[in-house]
Amino acid sequence: MQPEATERLQKIAEFVLARRAETESQGYKNFTAFDYEYRWKHTLRVVQYGKQIAETEGADVELTMAACLLHDISKFDDVEYGRDHGRVSARIARPFLEALGYTPEQVNNICFSIAVHVDDKADFEHPVTIESKIVSDADNVDRFGVYRLLLQFKDHAEKYEALVEKAKSRLLTLKKYRSDNIMGTATGKRLFNGQLDVQISFLEHLVEDSELTVDV
Repeated sequence: MQPEATERLQKIAEFVLARRAETESQGYKNFTAFDYEYRWKHTLRVVQYGKQIAETEGADVELTMAACLLHDISKFDDVEYGRDHGRVSARIARPFLEALGYTPEQVNNICFSIAVHVDDKADFEHPVTIESKIVSDADNVDRFGVYRLLLQFKDHAEKYEALVEKAKSRLLTLKKYRSDNIMGTATGKRLFNGQLDVQISFLEHLVEDSELTVDV
Protein backbone atom coordinates (compact mmCIF):
# COMPACT_ATOMS: atom_id res chain seq x y z
CA MET A 1 0.00 0.00 0.00
CA GLN A 2 1.27 3.46 -0.86
CA PRO A 3 2.38 5.77 2.02
CA GLU A 4 -0.38 8.25 1.12
CA ALA A 5 -2.99 5.53 1.53
CA THR A 6 -1.58 4.49 4.89
CA GLU A 7 -1.63 8.11 6.03
CA ARG A 8 -5.26 8.56 4.98
CA LEU A 9 -6.28 5.38 6.81
CA GLN A 10 -4.47 6.55 9.94
CA LYS A 11 -6.36 9.85 9.79
CA ILE A 12 -9.63 7.96 9.46
CA ALA A 13 -8.80 5.85 12.52
CA GLU A 14 -8.00 9.03 14.45
CA PHE A 15 -11.33 10.53 13.32
CA VAL A 16 -13.23 7.54 14.69
CA LEU A 17 -11.30 7.58 17.98
CA ALA A 18 -11.89 11.33 18.37
CA ARG A 19 -15.63 10.79 18.04
CA ARG A 20 -15.45 8.02 20.64
CA ALA A 21 -13.45 10.24 23.01
CA GLU A 22 -15.90 13.12 22.63
CA THR A 23 -18.86 10.90 23.48
CA GLU A 24 -17.09 9.25 26.41
CA SER A 25 -16.12 12.65 27.84
CA GLN A 26 -19.82 13.43 28.20
CA GLY A 27 -20.48 10.32 30.28
CA TYR A 28 -22.57 7.25 29.58
CA LYS A 29 -26.34 7.14 29.31
CA ASN A 30 -27.38 4.47 26.84
CA PHE A 31 -24.07 2.63 26.58
CA THR A 32 -21.13 1.69 28.77
CA ALA A 33 -17.35 1.97 28.58
CA PHE A 34 -17.29 -1.70 27.58
CA ASP A 35 -19.63 -1.00 24.64
CA TYR A 36 -17.22 1.53 23.19
CA GLU A 37 -14.15 -0.62 23.82
CA TYR A 38 -15.81 -3.64 22.23
CA ARG A 39 -16.93 -1.55 19.23
CA TRP A 40 -13.41 -0.27 18.59
CA LYS A 41 -11.83 -3.73 18.80
CA HIS A 42 -14.61 -5.09 16.57
CA THR A 43 -13.83 -2.32 14.09
CA LEU A 44 -10.12 -3.19 14.04
CA ARG A 45 -10.88 -6.85 13.37
CA VAL A 46 -13.35 -5.96 10.61
CA VAL A 47 -10.63 -3.85 8.98
CA GLN A 48 -8.24 -6.79 8.95
CA TYR A 49 -10.85 -9.21 7.64
CA GLY A 50 -11.79 -6.64 5.02
CA LYS A 51 -8.17 -6.23 3.96
CA GLN A 52 -7.70 -9.99 3.68
CA ILE A 53 -10.85 -10.44 1.60
CA ALA A 54 -10.10 -7.42 -0.61
CA GLU A 55 -6.61 -8.66 -1.39
CA THR A 56 -7.92 -12.09 -2.31
CA GLU A 57 -10.90 -10.83 -4.31
CA GLY A 58 -8.98 -8.15 -6.20
CA ALA A 59 -10.90 -5.21 -4.71
CA ASP A 60 -9.57 -1.75 -3.84
CA VAL A 61 -7.85 -2.46 -0.53
CA GLU A 62 -7.65 1.14 0.68
CA LEU A 63 -11.30 1.92 -0.02
CA THR A 64 -12.35 -1.31 1.66
CA MET A 65 -10.29 -0.60 4.76
CA ALA A 66 -11.56 2.98 4.90
CA ALA A 67 -15.16 1.78 4.79
CA CYS A 68 -14.46 -0.88 7.43
CA LEU A 69 -12.93 1.72 9.76
CA LEU A 70 -16.01 3.92 9.41
CA HIS A 71 -18.75 1.30 9.13
CA ASP A 72 -19.82 1.62 12.78
CA ILE A 73 -18.77 5.20 13.58
CA SER A 74 -22.34 6.08 14.59
CA LYS A 75 -22.02 3.40 17.28
CA PHE A 76 -19.65 5.79 19.07
CA ASP A 77 -22.54 8.19 19.62
CA ASP A 78 -24.66 7.72 22.73
CA VAL A 79 -27.65 6.96 20.52
CA GLU A 80 -29.14 3.66 19.36
CA TYR A 81 -29.71 4.05 15.63
CA GLY A 82 -30.71 0.42 15.13
CA ARG A 83 -30.71 -0.83 11.54
CA ASP A 84 -30.12 2.73 10.33
CA HIS A 85 -26.68 2.90 11.91
CA GLY A 86 -24.99 2.09 8.61
CA ARG A 87 -26.71 4.95 6.82
CA VAL A 88 -26.06 7.32 9.72
CA SER A 89 -22.40 6.29 9.72
CA ALA A 90 -22.17 7.00 5.99
CA ARG A 91 -23.57 10.49 6.48
CA ILE A 92 -21.08 11.16 9.28
CA ALA A 93 -18.20 9.89 7.16
CA ARG A 94 -18.92 11.72 3.90
CA PRO A 95 -17.66 15.26 4.69
CA PHE A 96 -14.55 13.89 6.36
CA LEU A 97 -13.74 11.67 3.37
CA GLU A 98 -14.23 14.62 1.03
CA ALA A 99 -11.82 16.67 3.13
CA LEU A 100 -9.22 13.89 2.90
CA GLY A 101 -9.11 14.33 -0.87
CA TYR A 102 -10.84 11.21 -2.10
CA THR A 103 -12.50 11.62 -5.49
CA PRO A 104 -16.32 11.87 -5.61
CA GLU A 105 -16.44 8.33 -7.02
CA GLN A 106 -14.29 7.01 -4.18
CA VAL A 107 -16.33 8.85 -1.55
CA ASN A 108 -19.56 7.45 -2.96
CA ASN A 109 -18.15 3.93 -3.03
CA ILE A 110 -16.94 4.12 0.57
CA CYS A 111 -20.19 5.70 1.81
CA PHE A 112 -22.32 3.18 -0.08
CA SER A 113 -20.27 0.33 1.42
CA ILE A 114 -20.85 1.75 4.89
CA ALA A 115 -24.54 2.46 4.36
CA VAL A 116 -25.54 -0.99 3.12
CA HIS A 117 -23.51 -3.17 5.48
CA VAL A 118 -26.48 -3.76 7.80
CA ASP A 119 -29.40 -4.50 5.51
CA ASP A 120 -28.26 -3.87 1.91
CA LYS A 121 -30.06 -0.51 1.83
CA ALA A 122 -28.63 2.95 1.22
CA ASP A 123 -30.31 6.35 1.20
CA PHE A 124 -28.74 7.28 -2.15
CA GLU A 125 -28.47 5.57 -5.51
CA HIS A 126 -25.27 3.68 -6.22
CA PRO A 127 -24.42 0.40 -7.95
CA VAL A 128 -23.37 -2.54 -5.80
CA THR A 129 -19.58 -2.77 -5.64
CA ILE A 130 -17.18 -5.52 -4.64
CA GLU A 131 -16.04 -3.24 -1.80
CA SER A 132 -19.60 -2.99 -0.45
CA LYS A 133 -19.92 -6.77 -0.47
CA ILE A 134 -16.61 -7.12 1.35
CA VAL A 135 -17.47 -4.68 4.15
CA SER A 136 -20.65 -6.62 4.88
CA ASP A 137 -18.77 -9.91 4.70
CA ALA A 138 -16.00 -8.72 7.02
CA ASP A 139 -18.55 -7.45 9.54
CA ASN A 140 -20.37 -10.79 9.53
CA VAL A 141 -17.16 -12.78 9.87
CA ASP A 142 -16.27 -10.95 13.07
CA ARG A 143 -19.81 -10.94 14.45
CA PHE A 144 -19.73 -14.72 14.37
CA GLY A 145 -16.31 -15.03 15.97
CA VAL A 146 -15.62 -16.88 19.20
CA TYR A 147 -15.52 -13.71 21.29
CA ARG A 148 -19.11 -12.94 20.40
CA LEU A 149 -19.95 -16.52 21.37
CA LEU A 150 -18.51 -15.89 24.83
CA LEU A 151 -20.47 -12.67 25.18
CA GLN A 152 -23.73 -14.38 24.19
CA PHE A 153 -23.32 -17.06 26.83
CA LYS A 154 -21.62 -15.10 29.63
CA ASP A 155 -24.80 -14.80 31.72
CA HIS A 156 -25.54 -18.52 31.46
CA ALA A 157 -22.27 -20.01 32.72
CA GLU A 158 -23.67 -20.79 36.19
CA LYS A 159 -27.15 -21.78 34.97
CA TYR A 160 -26.42 -25.14 33.41
CA GLU A 161 -29.86 -26.15 32.14
CA ALA A 162 -30.47 -22.72 30.65
CA LEU A 163 -27.01 -22.81 29.11
CA VAL A 164 -27.68 -26.12 27.38
CA GLU A 165 -31.06 -24.98 26.08
CA LYS A 166 -29.53 -21.79 24.71
CA ALA A 167 -26.79 -23.87 23.08
CA LYS A 168 -29.37 -26.08 21.36
CA SER A 169 -31.26 -23.04 20.09
CA ARG A 170 -28.08 -21.36 18.88
CA LEU A 171 -27.01 -24.52 17.07
CA LEU A 172 -30.16 -24.44 14.96
CA THR A 173 -29.43 -20.83 13.98
CA LEU A 174 -25.78 -21.49 13.18
CA LYS A 175 -26.56 -24.57 11.09
CA LYS A 176 -29.09 -22.59 9.10
CA TYR A 177 -26.47 -19.93 8.38
CA ARG A 178 -24.07 -22.73 7.43
CA SER A 179 -26.51 -24.13 4.87
CA ASP A 180 -27.49 -20.73 3.47
CA ASN A 181 -25.20 -18.48 1.44
CA ILE A 182 -25.54 -15.01 2.92
CA MET A 183 -22.07 -13.80 1.98
CA GLY A 184 -21.17 -11.67 -0.99
CA THR A 185 -17.75 -13.08 -1.83
CA ALA A 186 -16.16 -16.51 -2.00
CA THR A 187 -13.42 -15.50 0.44
CA GLY A 188 -15.95 -14.06 2.85
CA LYS A 189 -17.97 -17.25 2.69
CA ARG A 190 -14.90 -19.36 3.46
CA LEU A 191 -13.97 -17.24 6.48
CA PHE A 192 -17.56 -17.06 7.70
CA ASN A 193 -18.09 -20.80 7.44
CA GLY A 194 -14.85 -21.31 9.33
CA GLN A 195 -16.23 -19.21 12.18
CA LEU A 196 -19.48 -21.15 12.14
CA ASP A 197 -17.69 -24.50 12.19
CA VAL A 198 -15.78 -23.55 15.34
CA GLN A 199 -18.95 -22.49 17.14
CA ILE A 200 -20.98 -25.46 15.96
CA SER A 201 -18.30 -27.90 17.10
CA PHE A 202 -18.02 -26.25 20.53
CA LEU A 203 -21.77 -26.12 21.13
CA GLU A 204 -22.29 -29.68 19.92
CA HIS A 205 -19.71 -30.84 22.44
CA LEU A 206 -21.48 -28.85 25.14
CA VAL A 207 -24.80 -30.50 24.33
CA GLU A 208 -23.19 -33.95 24.14
CA ASP A 209 -21.62 -33.41 27.57
CA SER A 210 -25.02 -32.45 28.98
CA GLU A 211 -26.41 -35.79 27.87
CA LEU A 212 -23.87 -37.49 30.16
CA THR A 213 -25.14 -35.54 33.14
CA VAL A 214 -27.45 -38.27 34.37
CA ASP A 215 -27.87 -40.35 37.49
CA VAL A 216 -25.95 -43.61 37.68
